[in-house]
Amino acid sequence: MNVQHVYDDGLCMQCGTCEGVCPTGSVSLTWELRTGYRLSVEEQTCTDCGRCHEACPGPGLDFTPGAWWRERNEGAPYEDFLGPWRRLWFGWAADETVRHAGASGGVATALMQAALVSEIVDGVIAVRMSTTNPLAAEGVICRSPVEVAACHGSKYNVVAINTVLGRILEEPGRYALVGLPCHIQGLRLAQRRSRRLRERVPLTMGIFCGLTNEPRATAVLARQAGLDPGELRDVSYRGPGWPGGMRLEDRHGAVRRCDYADFTDDRRFKALTPPRCRLCPDALAELADVSVGDAWLDRFTGSDGVSDVIARTPAGERLLADAAGYLSLQPASPTEMIASQSETYRVKRDVCRGRLWLRSLARLPLPDYPGLDLSSSPGDRLRGVADAAQERLFRSLADRRYPD
Repeated sequence: MNVQHVYDDGLCMQCGTCEGVCPTGSVSLTWELRTGYRLSVEEQTCTDCGRCHEACPGPGLDFTPGAWWRERNEGAPYEDFLGPWRRLWFGWAADETVRHAGASGGVATALMQAALVSEIVDGVIAVRMSTTNPLAAEGVICRSPVEVAACHGSKYNVVAINTVLGRILEEPGRYALVGLPCHIQGLRLAQRRSRRLRERVPLTMGIFCGLTNEPRATAVLARQAGLDPGELRDVSYRGPGWPGGMRLEDRHGAVRRCDYADFTDDRRFKALTPPRCRLCPDALAELADVSVGDAWLDRFTGSDGVSDVIARTPAGERLLADAAGYLSLQPASPTEMIASQSETYRVKRDVCRGRLWLRSLARLPLPDYPGLDLSSSPGDRLRGVADAAQERLFRSLADRRYPD
């Protein structure tokens, strides 16, 4: 069995794991502007080994207390939505330059720089915007703190970062992977079967995720700003400063900027989201060793960025101990951390439950998440209907105004 049916059923998470682990190169993901990645399997060369299907998080994931992936954080406290945790902090990069450049205090940059300098890993798998196509994000391997710094900031764009796993399987060394919850899930599933991947990727950092966007969302914002998307030279979504904002530059030197709140609240931008994202309940990268994301609390307003920092495993605790000089940390409570993600909670619990219910009404294939209570209340169903209606409306408006 291969992953073609997952894609055809509308459950592909565009993480890239399938292509990364395919031993015959039969699985390929082709980037396209409107939806992100189109998956195809070359049936003539596919041997039905099943590796791509075993590593695919699209059909769902086991979240029960005895799930196999919890061996990494055995004994850790657990709370719904927050996931397993050993230590909780609010934090930011000790280096003010790194903090100012980052999306939410530069924690991810500082931690991965520390991992390289301390020789915990030889390389960091991270994301940057493509140098040849600024509307596309791509996975890269960073081997120096400078290269890590070049990947700073959030990317509100789909990225099949786990295609890089194919290189990791061929290139000896120890690597850290920085990715969204779906990327971490795909890696963990692949590591269940592959001892080589377990040895070569001993460390993961998960980035909090409410929803990401299709590449066309950025193109629409460029059009609204008066720029030709095909002429873009550089795209950045966050920073410097917090919460920062989007910066678009074309090949002729024209620059447009948009505040974070303005572009993230843009209804066309919000609507142009991969549909599978709205069915995913893992907001805080529960399978990672360390998880980080913006700390949206009033007490941090006016700061230069603060992150929630969750150490989930012994490996995550060791990383944070080794990076002590790179970060400033304040203890946090589970209640504070969940409160800092109130909007993400709404999307990944209330709306997600409603969208799953809607999909079940349409008798479409559903992802399975045993261990999570995703049964919908009447309120959840109303939120799901409202979210679906708004998505359809603003997708339609985008199609009419920006058909190209």
